[in-house]
Amino acid sequence: MSKPKKIDSQEFVTEFDVNESGTLSISNFSELEIRSEFYESVADSWSESPSALAEAMDECPPLAWAVHDIYNEIREEIEFDLRAITSEFRIQKMRKKSLTSRLKFMPEEPEEGAEAWLLSLTSSEFEDHVLPVIERWFEGSPQWNSEEEYLPRDSTAQGAALEFFHGLNGEELDVLGVVIVEGDHPGSTYYAAELTVDVDAANKAALQSKIPVRFNRI
Repeated sequence: MSKPKKIDSQEFVTEFDVNESGTLSISNFSELEIRSEFYESVADSWSESPSALAEAMDECPPLAWAVHDIYNEIREEIEFDLRAITSEFRIQKMRKKSLTSRLKFMPEEPEEGAEAWLLSLTSSEFEDHVLPVIERWFEGSPQWNSEEEYLPRDSTAQGAALEFFHGLNGEELDVLGVVIVEGDHPGSTYYAAELTVDVDAANKAALQSKIPVRFNRI
């Protein structure tokens, strides 16, 4: 994340980039990249045990979806193994009975069965089948099309700019020529602060009104 720029002994200025559409982003902003940075509140605690992961799932729906994927994969493997049993030998009958019993307690919908399945795992099963998969999930980048509403708004340069200008009052926004856009049409996920005047005019207004911001064309 960028830091305000000191321009004299009294004042710190936050700089913003302005694209051709007027959308504002904080200059030199260090954006988060992997899920462990975005979902920091659960990233350090989930791996302690199945119950710790279950609690983290309640707090972080995208994490729950990742566990659901593991659940679905294991359930499909059981179904595949059952279909593959064609022998009537005693050992195969015993295996079929075991697999059928496991499947009985795994509802088809992960929302109904994943948590109970997770809490039933032994430590070794958790470490073998869940731990490495979720570790990789946290090391990956979020899928913005599905996870966006769960990600911190100020985790991007554009989102951080929006949060900044949310903190100014209406008079200051009017002086600068900045507007807050939260959905530019019904169903839109576009949220941003936009500059509606020329960059030079906005900088002049900021200087005259002693508002510690500056704008840069990009």
